[in-house]
Amino acid sequence: MHGDTRGQALIEYALTLPMLVFALLGGADLARAYAIQLAVQNGTRAGAEAAAIDFSPTQTETIARTRDEMDRTPGMNAANAIVSVTLKQTDGTTDCVDPPTPITPCYVTVRAQYTFRTITPWPIIPNTAGFDRATTMRTIKGGAIQP
Repeated sequence: MHGDTRGQALIEYALTLPMLVFALLGGADLARAYAIQLAVQNGTRAGAEAAAIDFSPTQTETIARTRDEMDRTPGMNAANAIVSVTLKQTDGTTDCVDPPTPITPCYVTVRAQYTFRTITPWPIIPNTAGFDRATTMRTIKGGAIQP
């Protein structure tokens, strides 16, 4: 009688182990995706803020500040991110005037695009996710970010 329950427990363990491993690896990939998504959002926010207060007066410095913030997240390579910086008026298409006025304010927009890849190649679930975030802030400086 005792041998029967030991065999039954072994079979139950063998059947549940793959599900437990699947849940553990899936949870890890999901947590990584969430962390990377937050890193992209924080990077755009840091870049836009730096450009808005003239901490990074050039487009290159703004992109570097954005990537620097994203690189703080373990497992993320911000060099693979596509980062763009635009400086426009309220309508989003008209170039800024220098200096901006209350009637013609100037806004800096930093946009970052990053492709996340899972560690485990899942058979049914998509293995990549595209994160595209943008942050816009009103500037307190002149109308042009230098290239």
